[in-house]
Amino acid sequence: MAGLLEIPDFLVGLEPVVIVPQPEATGEEPVSVLVVIASRPDLVAPVSDAVLSVLAAEDPSKVSVETSEPLAQLRGLIQGQLSTFSRGLVLVMIAVTGLLVAVILYGLVMMRRKDFGRRRALGATRALIVLLLFVQTVFLAVIGVLVGTVVSVAVLVTSGDPLPGPGFFGAVSVLALGTSAVASLVPAIIASRREPIRELRVP
Repeated sequence: MAGLLEIPDFLVGLEPVVIVPQPEATGEEPVSVLVVIASRPDLVAPVSDAVLSVLAAEDPSKVSVETSEPLAQLRGLIQGQLSTFSRGLVLVMIAVTGLLVAVILYGLVMMRRKDFGRRRALGATRALIVLLLFVQTVFLAVIGVLVGTVVSVAVLVTSGDPLPGPGFFGAVSVLALGTSAVASLVPAIIASRREPIRELRVP
């Protein structure tokens, strides 16, 4: 006797189940129940037709096929709606993040305009000012992405919720970094176009 087995969801209807291993199966054993799993909801109907054609039963009246096609269609519909909602939510968050980065960086540029005026008077080029602000923003964005990823994973693990795949984390991180980088360009260009003489007069 072995220990308890965790029955998959698609076999719950067969409980209580006793599993007896047959290492020397000949292939001629009678089959009373055959479970076929479709990889996508839209494949339930074609797979059921294919199973009937493959079985080639001598007495087709003794073969009955039960499918969860309505449930599969409902699942596909819900998955599509959730995917659309999630995609829209991510786009809104990215847009808000870019706007916040641009506004905050513009405020910092206005507060440090005298400093940028000194740099320009000492020979700093406009490209150097843009690069300086760009690098600072990207550096802070990298730290924010790392901290946000670690905190998100910790919260999901603690609450027992499923973790997204590495691809999701990578895509969101790249989007966040790209948004921060693009949003920093406008305030950086504005800072680089300040006239040194005028900015040095700022008290």
